[in-house]
Parts: sequence; structure tokens; C-alpha cells
Amino acid sequence: MTNKKEFARKRILVVGATGALGSAIAKTFSFQGAELFLAGRDVSKLAVIATELDATTISIDLAKIDSFDAAVDKIDALDGIVYAAGVAPLSPVKYLQEKHISNCLQINAVSPLLLIRDLLRQKKINTPASIVLISSLIASRGASGYCAYAASKGALEASARCMAVELAPHKIRVNCLAPGMIESQMASQAGEQISKDILQAHMNLYPLGSGYPQDVADAATYLISEQSRWVTGAVLPVDGGYRAK
Repeated sequence: MTNKKEFARKRILVVGATGALGSAIAKTFSFQGAELFLAGRDVSKLAVIATELDATTISIDLAKIDSFDAAVDKIDALDGIVYAAGVAPLSPVKYLQEKHISNCLQINAVSPLLLIRDLLRQKKINTPASIVLISSLIASRGASGYCAYAASKGALEASARCMAVELAPHKIRVNCLAPGMIESQMASQAGEQISKDILQAHMNLYPLGSGYPQDVADAATYLISEQSRWVTGAVLPVDGGYRAK
């Protein structure tokens, strides 16, 4: 278990800090002494969290690549990055719209890759450092209504494995977390977009029931910490035993 001083004097960037997972992750790192940079599109929500955690806010629109340079300029050299942003256009295949698929792939798979690229180009990632990308159980499991979302998370995991190999000589580790159904806003949206019968059938597959944002936050701190110093290119399930069945 990480301790209160684990991340003292460590700079951590949390992308998607206003979401349920991102805010839980940010609060956990703050409690453990990290200097935080919180990135997101909703400046007002960011300001509320940043005031509470004494963090620096970074305005970024992940759907617009041309906003990345200005965001990266405001960031000091980082010891850790957690990309927790994501969108989920859940829909049966026959109702999917191209614009929703494109936006999902952009924010969930393309933007994290390009953001890391820009941080590397501007030498904003220290060595050693750790990068954690929030994927999903759905990247490796089939489920009705999740085609676009699963494709984006599968691409994210593939990119993470390649970056892990490429960046290992620089002592930069890259890993993914793959949560199952989490009690969060995205899970609530899934409940609104998918029939209750499908959602309940999915929930019944978790031996430990549904998880909470703090479960993911605790796993993220492990992967950023020195306790995982020999872990890279991995996808860590946080799924209440789903894969064990």
C-alpha cells in the first residue's frame, strides 16, 4: 500500500480530472502528497476540484488537437500521467453514427497518444516516470452496444504496449487499467442507453458486484508508484473477478 509520503514532490498529471474516475484519482494522489496538474475541458468544474486539492488547472479540449500545445506549455516536467478521460457512445451497431464513432476513437485512443507525443517532444516527462491509461474490460470482452467503445479501448491498449517497449530504455513505464462496471457517471449513462435487461445481465457477471471509482484510483496509484517499477506493458484488470468466471 502506498503511504502519505509516497508522492511527495512528485508531479502528476490527471487528464479527465472532472469525471468520477479522474476526480477520485486526483484526490488520492493529493492525499499522498503529489503536486497535481488537472486537465479537462470544463474549466469551472476543474477550478472547484483544483481549489480543494491545491492543484494547477490545465484547459484542454481532447477533441481538438490544436489545443494540446498550449496545454503542454503550462505543465512542468512530470513524474506520472493518468489519462482518465473517455466517452462511450453506446448503441447497437445498426444505430451507430459515424460522428460518434470518430469522436470516441479520437478522445479514447488518438488524443492520449498525441498528448504523450507532445509531452515527450517538449521534454515534459521525467525519467523515471510512469504513465497509466484507463482502458476497459470491454476491450477484451464482447458485449452488445459497445462496438465503438471497445474498438477505442482496444486501440488504446495496443498503443500502450508499443509505447512500453519504446520508452523502456528511458525508464518510462506505460500500463493500462481495465475496470469493469464502475458506479460512475459513464456507468449511469450506459444504463440510460442500454436496456435494463442487458445491463442487469452484465452486472450479474461480477462475483464481487460493481466497483467504485476509489477501486480504480488505488490501482492507479500502485502503477504510478515505485512499487510497480518492474511492471510495464501490462493491462491490470480491476473488475471484481469478472475474468475469473
